[in-house]
Amino acid sequence: MKIIAIRLKNLTSIEGSVEIDFTVEPLCSAGIFAISGATGAGKSTLLDALCLALYDKAPRFATSVESINLADVGDNQINQSDVRNLLRRGTSDGYAEVDFQGVDGHRYRSRWSVRRTRNKASGSLQPQVLEVKDLDTEKEFQGTKKELLAQLVDLVGLTYEQFTRTVLLAQNDFATFLKSRGAAKAELLEKLTGTGVYSRISQEIFARNKAVQEEVAMIHNKMSVIELLPEDEFLSLQKEKELLTEKRAAGIKLLAELNAQLNVVRSLKMQETLWMKKQQEEQGELVNQKNLQNALVVQEEGLLHFRAQWEAIQPDLKKARQLDVQIQSQQAGYMQSQQILQAARQQVADQEKKLTSAMGQLQISYHSLNHLLNRTDVEALQPEQIELILNEEKERLETWTKANEERLIRLNSFSYPSLVDEQSKIQKELVRLQNMKQLTEGQLKAKQEIEKLEKEVVVCTRQLAEQDSVVKALHRLYESARMAVGKDVKALRQQLQEGEACPVCGSTMHPYHREQEIVDTLYRRMEQEYNTALSAYQQINNRNITLQRDLTHQKTTEAQIKEQLSALQQEEDSVGNEEQIRSRLNELAERILAYRNLYAEWQQSDEKIKKLRAHCDALRENVAQCRLAAQKVAAVKEQLTILQKAVAGEQQRFDVIAKALDTLRQERSLLLKGKSADEAEVAVARKEKELNDALETARKQVEGVKNRLSGLQGEMKQLAVTIEELREQQKNIEYPDLLPQTIAKQQEDNLNTERALSTVEARLLQQTKNKTIVDQITKELTEKQEVAGRWAKLNKLIGSADGTKFKVIAQSYTLNLLLLHANKHLSYLSKRYKLQQVPDTLALQVIDCDMCDEIRTVYSLSGGESFLISLALALGLSSLSSNNLKVESLFIDEGFGSLDADSLRTAMEALEQLQMQGRKIGVISHVQEMSERISVQVQVHKKINGKSVLTVVG
Repeated sequence: MKIIAIRLKNLTSIEGSVEIDFTVEPLCSAGIFAISGATGAGKSTLLDALCLALYDKAPRFATSVESINLADVGDNQINQSDVRNLLRRGTSDGYAEVDFQGVDGHRYRSRWSVRRTRNKASGSLQPQVLEVKDLDTEKEFQGTKKELLAQLVDLVGLTYEQFTRTVLLAQNDFATFLKSRGAAKAELLEKLTGTGVYSRISQEIFARNKAVQEEVAMIHNKMSVIELLPEDEFLSLQKEKELLTEKRAAGIKLLAELNAQLNVVRSLKMQETLWMKKQQEEQGELVNQKNLQNALVVQEEGLLHFRAQWEAIQPDLKKARQLDVQIQSQQAGYMQSQQILQAARQQVADQEKKLTSAMGQLQISYHSLNHLLNRTDVEALQPEQIELILNEEKERLETWTKANEERLIRLNSFSYPSLVDEQSKIQKELVRLQNMKQLTEGQLKAKQEIEKLEKEVVVCTRQLAEQDSVVKALHRLYESARMAVGKDVKALRQQLQEGEACPVCGSTMHPYHREQEIVDTLYRRMEQEYNTALSAYQQINNRNITLQRDLTHQKTTEAQIKEQLSALQQEEDSVGNEEQIRSRLNELAERILAYRNLYAEWQQSDEKIKKLRAHCDALRENVAQCRLAAQKVAAVKEQLTILQKAVAGEQQRFDVIAKALDTLRQERSLLLKGKSADEAEVAVARKEKELNDALETARKQVEGVKNRLSGLQGEMKQLAVTIEELREQQKNIEYPDLLPQTIAKQQEDNLNTERALSTVEARLLQQTKNKTIVDQITKELTEKQEVAGRWAKLNKLIGSADGTKFKVIAQSYTLNLLLLHANKHLSYLSKRYKLQQVPDTLALQVIDCDMCDEIRTVYSLSGGESFLISLALALGLSSLSSNNLKVESLFIDEGFGSLDADSLRTAMEALEQLQMQGRKIGVISHVQEMSERISVQVQVHKKINGKSVLTVVG
């Protein structure tokens, strides 16, 4: 993973758009660079922009734990942990954009942006937007912000926590880690290395052990609430059940006998009541029989009277039938005559419409003809005159057509396609000659530039070799001087005594024993000369790289020009030199112009001929339409006269038939009140049927009364016999009036017996169920106790409610691996110290190699020593987190200010060694010495109104 470029706009103190491109000089060839500036200038904003674009998070908000809303523009509010707080106040929009190389080798661009409503500084903040694009394929990723962030983690190969410990290192977190308790170390290692599974396993084991122990306790509780009867009590209940069963059977039999006696008493009362009711019904039926017989006599007399009246109207009925036949015959003729008359009238109306339409069509034809001939008196012209006009138009059309055909012959003689082809061919040749001329000039310039660059490269290479020799010589002197001013050398020099032998060289003369300040001055001067020579070497090297790149580019350009010239020479077509080509092009242009002028004249004439031909055709067609319309008008008028005469004759015939029909209808209306004979017969038949039906109904009613009386009398005889039998049975019952009370008492006795028996049976059944349940629980308890024993052992080893026990065990191995990497880095930073794990804990201790490997607590370290060890831990975790990922970029935030000059120099040398491992390292600090040692810098300068600007120097 490699950061290629960082761009941002309007974030915190950075106003406007800025860019840090690591692919251009001086950042391209610089292995280590500094991001320097005053406190609050905006150095950390660059790293915030890096995290925003990749993870929608910023390191400075990591410690925000309280959810507090702050005032934004207007009445709006924003949470203090919201990353949109980074948008500079007074601006309407901002963004953070990062170009990076992913784990798959592709180049990607991720852009985080935020804006205010309507792009105004006074608008409310809108949700941030994330855009991701593959720069190699120009493919833009799609999805929600959450989905895009997940895809970015896959592309970068690091989560946010891993990124802030691998690519972006913050010293403060690891100072806390260095001195934190064991559980806190385990949690932090778990968070940063992704080994949280051990904590979850410990919690899961604890939870499962607790669950199975609760299940065992629950089973014990279930067994304790189940009661079993003693054996003697169980046998006593069985004997009691047998006695109650016999008592229940005897009670049921006695209750059945009592119910039978009660039924006899109740049946006797019911039968006596029913006999009295039947007697009353018999009296009512006798009265009803008498009334129905009187009504039957009245019905018979009414039927005889109706038949006498029907015989009296028979003559009128016969005459009415004769008149109905005559009217029907006359009405058929009336309807037929009426239909014929209506049809004749409709034909006259249709013919009048046809005449109107024909006259209108004739007028339209005359109007069109007037328009075509530009006259108003066409209706008065004779057919011969119209024909003469047609012939004149035809002759004019033939004259024009003949003249245009002559123009077409002249056009064909030009051979226009061949002229155009020749013109195109000659123009291409002219362009080819011009291109060859330009390419030849370009080739000459390229060769001159190549010769110039080759000379400069030779000079620059010689200067680089000379400067390299100077740098190496100064480096040897500088190393010797650095060793001379080392802490151990200083300590030994202070112990020297005049006249005593030096333990190193054996000399008794110690010229530098009292001249420490001179030695330090010489060392600083040597260090300055070495740094100046190294900076000059890097500048010459950068110049050499630029010249080599320009030389390669010029050679490539010269080869391309040569290739293009060869291709153009192969396309050569011998048509003369440039002057001859231009002369021939002028001749061709004149001929083509003459052709086009003649062609335009031919087109104009052709358009006129087409219009004249269309005019003649339209004139001929209109004359034919006028003749046809005039003939149609004459035929329609003749047909209309014939139809009008037929309508008049049909009207007279219809009037005669209508008068005769009216006379017959007046005579018929005087008979049968105007009703038809069939209707009168139907009405008489219906009335006679009604009278016969009423008579038959009366007879049936009389017969029905007789049948009911006979049935009632039979039922009464049968009831009398039944009542006599029941009275005999009742005589054998003792105290019949007390039977309900006796039955109720027996029912209560039976119910008590049933309840006692149910209680005994329930206790016996519960005893059987309890025995079965106890057997099942005992089996289940044995199985659960076996499982609970296994979980209890496992919980004792690694289980805990908060996951600490197994987490600490697992993280001790992770910590050992971390210390292996950290000590490797610490050997570059300070050979005096080594980190070590306190046995059986996650606590750390320090081995002081200068004090005979004395073990020291981390709390005894000074601020600078703590920073060096914390930096080693940070770099160790960086190595631990990126074992399977090549990370080529590293940014280290503040923390160097706590180091003295020697420690700072040692830290810088360690970083330079880290640079040699292939990483581009960016160091954020305002320490002056660091800024002087690192030549390539991104400088952040504070301006007025809280605004800062960026410049890249090197």
